[in-house]
Amino acid sequence: MCRLPLNNSQEEKAFFKVLSYLHGLKEEGIGVTGFTTSTSRPAAFHGWWWSDDRQQWVRDDLVLCFVDYHLAIGDPSLSQRVEGLKQTIRKWYRLHRSPQEEVWVVAYQVMRQD
Repeated sequence: MCRLPLNNSQEEKAFFKVLSYLHGLKEEGIGVTGFTTSTSRPAAFHGWWWSDDRQQWVRDDLVLCFVDYHLAIGDPSLSQRVEGLKQTIRKWYRLHRSPQEEVWVVAYQVMRQD
């Protein structure tokens, strides 16, 4: 699960680049079969975080994104995949002139019932 800021047009461009990256993961054969996002217009979630750079609380409009990796929580490659997603998010936001002080990507184990 990751939180993608969506506060302006530059962040919206970065957001869609991240979604494009996620679409491409299907072709890499690493067990990604889908992803889910919350509503982006208007953003359904809002977060507040302390900025050390600004020395104040910052409010973000956020889209939550859940990626379906078919990897066990103990699989050593999971950490690499999470780090790859984090770096991709960081890259696209930076390239669209909205560098992020912090990027959160969290892995949760989910049990699916068929």
